[in-house]
Order: sequence, then structure tokens, then C-alpha cells
Amino acid sequence: MNILLLAPQPFYQERGTPIDIDRMLQILSERHDQVDVVTYHEGSAVAYNHIKVIRIPNLPLVRNIRPGLSWKKLVCDLFVFFTALRLASRNHYQVIHAVEESVFIALVLKWLFKIPYVYDMDSSLAQQLVEKHPSLSPFTRLFNFFEGLAVRNAKAVVPVCAALAESIEKYHPEKIVILWDCPFLTLLIVDYAAVKGMNFFASSLFL
Repeated sequence: MNILLLAPQPFYQERGTPIDIDRMLQILSERHDQVDVVTYHEGSAVAYNHIKVIRIPNLPLVRNIRPGLSWKKLVCDLFVFFTALRLASRNHYQVIHAVEESVFIALVLKWLFKIPYVYDMDSSLAQQLVEKHPSLSPFTRLFNFFEGLAVRNAKAVVPVCAALAESIEKYHPEKIVILWDCPFLTLLIVDYAAVKGMNFFASSLFL
């Protein structure tokens, strides 16, 4: 497959989501999928066959980007958006794999270029915003609206646990593929099997 992977984090770094992305890229490389990864300017270089890492421009005043909402991430995400927009306008991607908040970039690209996307969902962004910044609680319904929009338009949503899957059922997603406690290879195949419309039994034949 020809895949655009949106990774709105410093990559590579030894922390949760970047580690998962790195493992994903190893598997996609072994499967000979062609992947363009759009990520931040920070992070160590990685090299895999069939994988191209495309970084946003070096931003001298934006350093030491930490997880969670911050002005640094907002600035970087804006550059991720324009980089992804340029790539999607020039290449024929079959699917976008959107990690965390990059799902909103994937949503715009779907509207513009009709490219389906998978939402790699680590948490409820709407809930996270209100919990970390209680002053934003008056905007809860607005945050839920946009989160629901991203979930409903995804070809598949891949939450990290059953509790998160249950919390998004109210948005009526097309398909949910929960990341159960099983080998990562299985998880990845199921993820893209959902996008390709394959049943889970058939997808297990890849293992």
C-alpha cells in the first residue's frame, strides 16, 4: 500500500507514541508498503526500506517539545498540515494513518482528495483538553462535536482500550478495532485490514 503517516511528535524519541510508530514502520517496511511519514523537526534519524521520513522545517525557537497541548505543538502541527497537504496533492495515497491530533489534518485531506484515513486514537482529545485546562470546560460541546466529526469520517478508529472504544460509540464510527494485549504485528494487520475492507479471519493469514 501507499500510505501517508502523520506523526505529530518528535520522532524518533524513547517515549510512548514514537516507540509505537517506530515499531509500526519496521513492520510496514518488512511488508514492502511505501510510507511517507510527516513528523516534527526534532528527533533522531531512522532508516527503513520503503519508508521516507519528511520533517517540517527546523524551527529555532521551538525546542524540547513535550506531550500534551502547548503552543509549540500547535505551531508544529500547522507545519505538519501544510507539508501533508503538499504531499497529498502530488501523490496517490491509498490511506492516511493519523496519530492523535493529526486526525483533523487527515479529515481535511479526506474532504479535499477523497483519501480514507485510520484514526490511531490514544485518548479522547476533547476530554483531555478539559481535564488539563478546566477553564476550557465551557467549550466541551464544541470539542465533542469536532471529535465526533473526526471519528465518524474515519474508515476505522483504533483506540488503545475498550473503555475508549465505548466512549466513542456515541459518535457512531464506521468501524472500531481495539488494540488488545496481543502481538503488535497482529494489531497492525487488523488495522489496515479494516481500511481495506478485509475480514479479520482473512487478515490473520498474513501472520
